[in-house]
Amino acid sequence: MKRSWYSRMLFSYFPVFLLVVSVLIFLAFMIITELSRSETQKANYISTSYIADTVERTLSDVQLSVLDEVENNYSYNDFFDPAKAAYPGDSSYEIVQSMNRLVERISLIDSIYIYRSKDRQVLSQSGYVDLDLTHEAAYIDQISQQQVQTGWSPVRMYQPRNAKAEYPVVSLARRLPIPLGSDGYIVVNISVYRLERLVDGLTSGELSFVRIKDSAGTLLYDSLQTSGDDNIRKLSTIRADSLGWTFESGLRAGRLFDWISVISYIWLVIGLVTIALGVLYIIYITRRNYRPIQQLMVRIQALQPHGKNEPAAANPDELALMHTALDSLVQLTTDYERERYENLLIRRRQLFLDIISGERLKDVSERLTALDPFEGKREFDAFVVFAAELNVGDELKVLSRQEQNLLKFALTSVISDLMAENQLQAWSEWVSGQRLAVLIGLRHRPSDDNSQLLELARGCHSWILENLRLSLTFGVGHTVDRLQDIHLSYTAAAGVLSHRLALGTEIAAVHMDRQEEPGLQSYKYFGNFTQLVREFRLSGENWRSRLEEIFASFRKDRLKDEEIYMLLEVMLQALEQELRGISESLDRQLALTGTGGLQEQIRRSTDLEEIKELLTGWLNETYHVYVSVNELKSHRVMIKEVKHYIEDNYANPDLSLNHLSERFQISGKYASYLFKEEFNMKFVDFLAELRVKKAKELLDDTQDSIQDIALQVGYANAITFGRVFKRFTGMTPGDHRKLNHP
Repeated sequence: MKRSWYSRMLFSYFPVFLLVVSVLIFLAFMIITELSRSETQKANYISTSYIADTVERTLSDVQLSVLDEVENNYSYNDFFDPAKAAYPGDSSYEIVQSMNRLVERISLIDSIYIYRSKDRQVLSQSGYVDLDLTHEAAYIDQISQQQVQTGWSPVRMYQPRNAKAEYPVVSLARRLPIPLGSDGYIVVNISVYRLERLVDGLTSGELSFVRIKDSAGTLLYDSLQTSGDDNIRKLSTIRADSLGWTFESGLRAGRLFDWISVISYIWLVIGLVTIALGVLYIIYITRRNYRPIQQLMVRIQALQPHGKNEPAAANPDELALMHTALDSLVQLTTDYERERYENLLIRRRQLFLDIISGERLKDVSERLTALDPFEGKREFDAFVVFAAELNVGDELKVLSRQEQNLLKFALTSVISDLMAENQLQAWSEWVSGQRLAVLIGLRHRPSDDNSQLLELARGCHSWILENLRLSLTFGVGHTVDRLQDIHLSYTAAAGVLSHRLALGTEIAAVHMDRQEEPGLQSYKYFGNFTQLVREFRLSGENWRSRLEEIFASFRKDRLKDEEIYMLLEVMLQALEQELRGISESLDRQLALTGTGGLQEQIRRSTDLEEIKELLTGWLNETYHVYVSVNELKSHRVMIKEVKHYIEDNYANPDLSLNHLSERFQISGKYASYLFKEEFNMKFVDFLAELRVKKAKELLDDTQDSIQDIALQVGYANAITFGRVFKRFTGMTPGDHRKLNHP
């Protein structure tokens, strides 16, 4: 039975899969072994670090305890005092007791003694003795020659005074008196045997070993005792810097550890050999099953182009070559289609621009046939052009280039679809940033060009406004019979768009003919402007109706947008020349029409009603400023007359704001406001101050009573007069008279 391709490939690669899985298992075992070794070394290092820290901390505690005892016990200083006796009894006894307490409290201490340099006397736990009679003379002479104290000594042999044999100790010698004395030393001897017992309690002799060497390299402790180096494997070495000692540790079962490593390496070799065999097997099977692909590669190589001096590759990568060949084919096809499409769009756009501009029309029929913008429809009885312009300003500028292109593409597609719904063939292109031209081919020339085409344009306008929230103004051109006359239809449609302000931006309009010359219309509008400025200057209200008439004339005469902009600028300039220089506030208001002001806002607007609202609002503000300036000037003259009247009639007790209001025909509130603006004080304060001033003159120059003087300056009684007089002068009228006529 002939095997299928799937079963043949499965039979070929399944053994390889089993081999790879086996190798992965063995590699996992090896990794676990290596991890075990690594963790063992880490655990051994932590254990050795703990032993080293414990020994170092214990000896440091011994040193600190001894130094603390010496520093706090003044008997040690008395022992070295030159003024004291050579053998002070009290001090010696206290020192011996102190040393005994230290030995009892710290089990590692073997013995302690102090040495005095001036007479080479040693005081130990058993009493005084001359240094030369002890076995410590060589050690004392050695440390005396050292400039710097080095801490704990290497292992040395020590023999007490009454002992018969030596035993190993490590010693600590410190100069006395503390801290930097030179009169002698205190020597602390630590028993090596007791130190070994301390380390024995921290180690496990069955699985691991520990060796401690002092700073001279002498073996201080060995947990192996009699075991040789062949049966151990050193894993960690730690040096205690404060002691200068070295701590070595490892495993006793070194041979087993090595056998595990050897077994791991054997499995590694087996794995590598297995992988190599698997690779060879794959190569063999692949060659047998790859013959059809090899034949395909021969054909691909034969089709590959080679340069004259570029030889073909001897052993090409078949799969890479096939992939490259397919990618190249797909890329070439894609690039060709994209370039063809882009070239087609460019050529269509250029043909469209040539048609609507009336240029290079010699071979227009052949170019239409080749480019086929109407999608196979070529026979038309007539043509018409719609011109559409977006009624947006700054809104379009905030969009990115990509967003603007997407918007334009959407509008082009929508208009084409709307035309298709009306069984019309349309060709749309953007001829400028915001203007779209639509060339429509008509199979039957419409009987009434204006009504049918205008209804079609209005339908497009309504649909786009309702669904896309965009406003377009449509201009409809002439219906023409020949391709060569299409530019006349576009010119007429574009002419409609130049009258957007007069016609309105929310509608679609057909072409129209202008009957009146622009020069005559401008002359007519100049007269209207002069009348508006005159009404404005005379503070008349008719300027608003005059402005309404001007804008109504714009719509009636169907002026071009540019003509409307220019006429409005002329009107603003005439008004500015008439009103400039009257007051600073009015000049500031007029300055708002300059750069970035009213004129620029009018230029940006595409709606005549919006322009009218802008202009009316600004004119209202300017008119209010102008009227306020005129009223202020006229009332300043009147307020001076009021002042003279008050100065002549201050003695009238009925003089008040109401009296002035009736006398000068102004409101009392407005009279008070004018007083505040002109004299910086209220009317009542001005009148009271004037009356007090006149009263002072009467008090100083006459002998009239205070009641008579009150009546003469306009107060009905002396009490009111006295209260007002004191408010302004700080004293009563009587006190004032006494002060000036004692």
